[in-house]
Amino acid sequence: MPEDKIYVIGEEEIIVLMGLLGIEGIVLNKPGDFLEEFNRLKEDPSIGMIVIAIDLLDEDIQILMEHKLSKLKPFIFYLPNIFKTKIEEQTVFLKEINKSIRRIID
Repeated sequence: MPEDKIYVIGEEEIIVLMGLLGIEGIVLNKPGDFLEEFNRLKEDPSIGMIVIAIDLLDEDIQILMEHKLSKLKPFIFYLPNIFKTKIEEQTVFLKEINKSIRRIID
């Protein structure tokens, strides 16, 4: 049985860096292109993990959360933009995780 692949969706710098490590990826310059690519990749049975390394729209983050809560594969890792001047703007994803945990606990 072949190993599951890791695939990266991100900005050019991240894709080049991951490519040097032998990890495939696609450059997305606009968050609006994300959903189409994500839907294509999550249906590919050879992909075990999708790393997302771009800023996303709030609606796309919600879709990621729904996927993570309902499916085990592919595993989704949302890599925050560590070069952003205001890293606290990335809190939408953390807020969604917190809401999901509260729904389970309550």
